[in-house]
Amino acid sequence: MEPVSPVPLSVVMPVYNEVAGLAGVIADIREHVLDVVAGSELIVVDDCSTDGSAGVVAAEAAHDPRIRLVTNDTNSGHGPTVRRGLDESLGEWIFHLDSDGQVDVSEFAMLWAARERADLVLGMRLDRHDPWHRLVLTRFTRVVVSALSRRRVPDGNVPFKLVRRSLFGHLAGSMPASAFAPSLMLVIGAVRSHARVVELETTHLPRRHGTSTLNVRRLGAAVVRTTRETVAFGRQTFTPFPRP
Repeated sequence: MEPVSPVPLSVVMPVYNEVAGLAGVIADIREHVLDVVAGSELIVVDDCSTDGSAGVVAAEAAHDPRIRLVTNDTNSGHGPTVRRGLDESLGEWIFHLDSDGQVDVSEFAMLWAARERADLVLGMRLDRHDPWHRLVLTRFTRVVVSALSRRRVPDGNVPFKLVRRSLFGHLAGSMPASAFAPSLMLVIGAVRSHARVVELETTHLPRRHGTSTLNVRRLGAAVVRTTRETVAFGRQTFTPFPRP
């Protein structure tokens, strides 16, 4: 039996060079999540930012004990940074979002309300505000994740997920710590282990600050690595998730 988690909710947010909009994102999380769910925490994992992002988080954490800064020793990439945040979290539920400000944090309440009937709650970004190469990657990812899940998953890579800690624990051992896209593995594993997955339409916002770190030059390498790792993960046999 897992030990009782000391907090009801952990917010996990990876950061890399988002200094321009980071304070605003943290303010939204404070208002719409931390102040709503008593005893919750925000874990920000900085992937060796070079623009002062870690300093912004440290300043926020200095006057809000609910915020914790974790810094990678080396630049590890988005996937391992997300995974470190998941491993560091203490909550009974884990809410994952990115730091680019492209999700409407006020819609967290919708996910939180759905947790009573779910083990994993996914947002679905139907109206996207992304450059063409990200949209191409999303379409390709949809095909791969749906095939490996053996059911249609419209937006498995959405950075707007609420997952039950015990489900993450059920799947963590079969997810490589260095995986490029652990978010995809979490969705595939949840569906294949017969966990309750609820999908809700969420708002996707245009990026207001900075630029995406996944550029066209990196897209091919990202697709190859993600496909290789995710297909290997999906070939496993998944034991049923023991629902609480």
